[in-house]
Amino acid sequence: MGNFWRNRYFQYTVSFILTFCFISLPRWEADKADVPSPLLFAGDTLNCSIMLDKTLRAKGYSIGYLYELFQKFEQHQRCRINLNIVEQNAMAQWVQLITGKTDMLIINAEKDTVPTIFEDEVVSSNILDRSDDVCVVRKDNYNIVQTLNYWFPYFKQTQDYSQTQRYHKSYRIADRNGAPISRTTISPYDIYVKKYAHILGWDWRLICSLIYQESKFKMGVSSSRGAIGLMQIKESVAKTYGINDIYDPEQNIKAGISHLARLQKLYKKAGADSTNIIKLTLASYNCGEGRLQDCMALAQQKGLDPLVWENIAEVIPLMKEEEHYKNDAVKLGRFNGGETLKFVELILKRYDQYCNSVVK
Repeated sequence: MGNFWRNRYFQYTVSFILTFCFISLPRWEADKADVPSPLLFAGDTLNCSIMLDKTLRAKGYSIGYLYELFQKFEQHQRCRINLNIVEQNAMAQWVQLITGKTDMLIINAEKDTVPTIFEDEVVSSNILDRSDDVCVVRKDNYNIVQTLNYWFPYFKQTQDYSQTQRYHKSYRIADRNGAPISRTTISPYDIYVKKYAHILGWDWRLICSLIYQESKFKMGVSSSRGAIGLMQIKESVAKTYGINDIYDPEQNIKAGISHLARLQKLYKKAGADSTNIIKLTLASYNCGEGRLQDCMALAQQKGLDPLVWENIAEVIPLMKEEEHYKNDAVKLGRFNGGETLKFVELILKRYDQYCNSVVK
């Protein structure tokens, strides 16, 4: 990467000069819209791909930070930035950058390498976070990183930047019970959970308990069934709620909560009480409404109230037995529902812990 890093030296020199020039300027308040950097991209659309290594993607905090960072940059520049998560070190991503299909590529300065054939064609920004991520652009797009380098020091002085640092706080992920960060904070994503909790009408702490159960607050998690992100939502499901980017932490949470709200309406309309509505909704979110409907049908056939979760929990183990899952009332066949029982139990148990330790 010799030539590339010589380019980086040039870029850092320019950045230093710019920094020196605005050191003497007055500090701007966090809520000022007119941060002193040029609006070069007002009205434009920029395409940005995030190429992070598997470790960082699995943790997901860098993804959350980068999404929020570029949302702030987008607001400042009055433009639109389309973010996309891509495979690490895939040559196709570099080709898209060089050919102009992508305007920016976010890579890790320590772990990713610029292909030799492109070293003389790209330049990068300064480091964007504690994970050593940088923004790489074509040389003819140098004004993008120049503007980013110019804006970032000012952004770091704002309250908005202080809030983004929640992604870098020591989250006790090793705690299998999902212990909160503090008396007021459960995860880096609380701000989004609180923002959309009204759609569902649940205590935001209960939603956080569900998110921990689904992903342990790891944005980069995906399942073999195609469920993605914090709330393990599928792209096809998210699109039914008008959401197209489930790698965006905020949109992922909004999609998950919207789906929970739709499921909740089913059991509310059926006449379940408030306590059972929550339990049935959680179960349905885990196993699917069709599977839960099978369990409810079997419970009703056995003379049990299908709108009481304890009755459903009683028949779920029977769904593994041929005499029950081949019943005419069961449409989807055999169901090993042990995971669903545990899912509901652990979420409610953790929610009780959050209620005792985290301020509402």
